[in-house]
Amino acid sequence: MAVIDSAALDRAVGEARREGVDRDARRVLRWARDLLGEGLMMTTSFQKGGMVLLHMVRDQLPDLPVFFLDTGFHFQETLDFAEKIRRDWGIHLVYQRGQLFGESFQAKHGDLFETNPNLCCHLNKVEPQNEILARYQGWITAIRRDQASTRAEADVLEILDGPKLKVQPLALWSREQVSAYLKEHQVPLHPLYAQGYQSIGCGPCTQPSSDATNERAGRWGGKKIECGLHTFWQKRGESRPPAPPAGPAIVERVEILGQKPEPPGLPQAAAG
Repeated sequence: MAVIDSAALDRAVGEARREGVDRDARRVLRWARDLLGEGLMMTTSFQKGGMVLLHMVRDQLPDLPVFFLDTGFHFQETLDFAEKIRRDWGIHLVYQRGQLFGESFQAKHGDLFETNPNLCCHLNKVEPQNEILARYQGWITAIRRDQASTRAEADVLEILDGPKLKVQPLALWSREQVSAYLKEHQVPLHPLYAQGYQSIGCGPCTQPSSDATNERAGRWGGKKIECGLHTFWQKRGESRPPAPPAGPAIVERVEILGQKPEPPGLPQAAAG
């Protein structure tokens, strides 16, 4: 995989902005692939914005690696939905796991999601994501400015330290635009939305919410807004928050070629 140096990446991003590439979600996906080739990947948690991007990727970049951070604590509904989309849409789905997974993780750390949710997220999401970013130069994600105050400054194209290119085609989209796209293209939705969930993460840290205007409602009991994936890696030149004390990141990648792995100890969704 060829790596683009910092100066060349700056020039490419600057030209893309001048030409308005970053104002068209489909166009910016194609542009990023042309620029980075096999150095581009996507992550998703199969929520509404992620499904919009997956629908676009399915049609335009069908061989793009799509990573799902499999923490071992996801709802069974999430894993089943991920498998359905993989099977029905033929996406190249890769499950990314931390060194300790499921029962092994709980045997060492107990209910870390209750005692230290920041460290739990760091071990199960940030460190595995760091391993992915060590192998790719481009990262596609469905972040939008109107999702939360912590995302209000998100841009379609962001250069991170490395240099890495973070591509957020929906950054300037509104909630209404996402809903309209899903309806127009009849994109399937995660089944927990029908049970009153506004945001869907790990089972122990996600609850239904009646606040339909807050896409981050129901996460971590209101104690925090972000898991760290979109705050730990900052735009180049900006400082990032210190990481919680954690061990070395050694992760397992599970290529999905026809069968879904069966993680132990998966939580079930609460009835809505």
